[in-house]
Amino acid sequence: MKKYLSLTIFIILCSLFVVQVQAESDENVTKRRPDRPAQAAIQEIRQENRSKVAENHANRLERRFGFYYDRLSKIIVRFEARLVILDNAGKNTADSKAKLALAKTKLEAAKVAGQEAGVQFRAIVPAKISEQKTELLAARDLATSARKLFQEAHQLLKDALKALKLISKPALPANEEAL
Repeated sequence: MKKYLSLTIFIILCSLFVVQVQAESDENVTKRRPDRPAQAAIQEIRQENRSKVAENHANRLERRFGFYYDRLSKIIVRFEARLVILDNAGKNTADSKAKLALAKTKLEAAKVAGQEAGVQFRAIVPAKISEQKTELLAARDLATSARKLFQEAHQLLKDALKALKLISKPALPANEEAL
């Protein structure tokens, strides 16, 4: 019985506090809304954002490719020093030198391709992105080819290192080879 009594008191209290909803005119509603920026302003903001994204992308590409080039060129310098030592010791390093020279040419080609990709990404105007679709794709393809050239140079360095390890290992005596 207490449940029903408390329920009826609750319903009576709720019915006493019912607030009448008043309709407002459209003028009042629009006055309370913040002003929306014009369509031209929205387009301008989008273009600025696209410009920042394109600039950041070009910077990241140049920084990354520069890092790859510096690292691989330092490895090549150390590798050449090791080859000079082995040449002075009378070892045959022709195979390693050939692979190293090929790696150097690939590395230089990758550096040039990476720089050109950065220049092409910077040349794209964000306002005309739909018109410059082919330029954007060409810049992307150039960046991809630069990355592949860096990978090929790295692989050639690894192959030259394998050849160098075979040269620098001391020859085993005849009786130890049979083991």
